[in-house]
Amino acid sequence: MHPKPFHHGHQHKPPHAPFSASNVLNFVDESRLDILLAPLVPDAADRAFVLRCVVGEGPLHHRGANYILLTLLAQAAAPGRSAPARPPTAGVAVPMRLPPYLTESVDEGTYPLLLPTGALLDLAGGDQNRLAAMIDCLTDGPSQHALANVIMVALIERLLPSTQP
Repeated sequence: MHPKPFHHGHQHKPPHAPFSASNVLNFVDESRLDILLAPLVPDAADRAFVLRCVVGEGPLHHRGANYILLTLLAQAAAPGRSAPARPPTAGVAVPMRLPPYLTESVDEGTYPLLLPTGALLDLAGGDQNRLAAMIDCLTDGPSQHALANVIMVALIERLLPSTQP
């Protein structure tokens, strides 16, 4: 016997009609996000590259979601919002993961943004193996995911108190 599908009191809607990037992403303000990311990526050219990866490439819904989440986190993490900002911690380079067909012809590099590890180390209970696994999870995948994850961790870290001496 198969379970009945769950409904929230409304009929299943047919898939929405295709939409254009200009309509769906009209709320994305790259200049606003550029200002919010300046403390994390001080170099303007590097920041433009990171912004292109996060909100200029990939599926529309990921680009929009990245903008929304990163902007809200940056606002929440702004100095003076609630608690003093946590001092920056050590970070690790974020590798550029290339598709298999490019790995032989292009050297893999790193993105111009470090993944801070202070809050992650706290979450891992100081265990370096857990920390390494967390870093792998956060930095794997296409640029839009990896960079958005790194930026979100950096912003979240600013909000959390440090448990390390």
